[in-house]
Amino acid sequence: MRILICGGGVAGLTLAYWLRRRGFEPVIVERAPHGRLGGYGIDFFGTGYDVATRMGIIDRLTPHQLPVDSVDFVDESGQATARLTGALLNKVIRGPHLGLMHTTLEGALLDVIQNDVEIRYGETITAVREIGTAIEIDFANDGTERFDLLVGADGIHSVTRDLVFGPETRFARHLGCHLASYPVPDRYDIGRVRAHYTEPGRQAVVYPTGQPGELIALFLFRASRAGSVPRAQRLDLLRATFDGMGWITPSLLADAPASETVFMDTMTQIVMPAWHRGRTALIGDACGCMTMVSAQGVSMAMAGAYVLAETLHAEGDHVRAFRRHQERMHAEVTRRQRNALFFARSLVPGTRAGLIAQSLVSRLVMRNAFAPVLRRQFGVGTILPPQDAAPVDVRED
Repeated sequence: MRILICGGGVAGLTLAYWLRRRGFEPVIVERAPHGRLGGYGIDFFGTGYDVATRMGIIDRLTPHQLPVDSVDFVDESGQATARLTGALLNKVIRGPHLGLMHTTLEGALLDVIQNDVEIRYGETITAVREIGTAIEIDFANDGTERFDLLVGADGIHSVTRDLVFGPETRFARHLGCHLASYPVPDRYDIGRVRAHYTEPGRQAVVYPTGQPGELIALFLFRASRAGSVPRAQRLDLLRATFDGMGWITPSLLADAPASETVFMDTMTQIVMPAWHRGRTALIGDACGCMTMVSAQGVSMAMAGAYVLAETLHAEGDHVRAFRRHQERMHAEVTRRQRNALFFARSLVPGTRAGLIAQSLVSRLVMRNAFAPVLRRQFGVGTILPPQDAAPVDVRED
């Protein structure tokens, strides 16, 4: 069975790996010319770590763990007012975990499939038609081709979803924030911490990437309107929004690269009643984006890819497999979206009173006694059943 995967990020690469192992023929199209560009930090544990372990890539990831020993909430002078220590994080997660750059994980996934899976960079789909027992795809650059199935793994702004299910506005739940990030030189003496500084309506975050002399600057700010910001306008918007902010924020803005290379997006969830239609299915952020505040987006994207490949293999019929995939994943995704929605409301307080309340709560919960509360909030365990034996590799030589 030949399956087109639209999207070469974490979800698409993971799906291609497991489909290939189960005897299918996946083909990936990725609109970026040479794979994904840029990067940001992710918390990697639970189901994602479980899937990566089953793929045998943990040893590739561990040497690249981010050099972060704590998460510090700082005042204008840079002094920590609350701290999530590594020891407390261990109590919360109660299992293996890594802090990674997103591109580190994508690179490891690419390494294990690039010799087995066809990947077409600089390509995307423009039309989809079901014709009998096949699905016909028009490509932006390379004509028309038929496949057995189509899987949209192309993220929150999914082209596949737009073409098959309808426009993004039907499924988007805007959480009232924008985020932006870019690398800056390490000249701030941050150390081995991820530092958060918040003022009403805006927050600046800095952490080391593990690359010598490099930090990531992350900005979050309240914004009532959803919608993308043109690349040429991003830096001007950031500078206007964060004008006059304390701490090291002015220097972070001064160190920004060209506006075109600044990553910026809305903090938006994707909520859909159905993740499949005919011969097309969606996985990852394309059908269930939880936003970065869930700390679960990457893990659940890998979980969805793994579960879809396994159900296709077990069922031998895409209708039953797509239905089982959604039955298995939908409740888990919905719960994490609900938790993220609750957390996002207090992430960047809009008033001074809200900021004081956030500071008091942060000081209270960053204690060992609250580890079970934090654990329930984020749902840190794996959702996959134990694996008694390694999966059989049915790839042909």
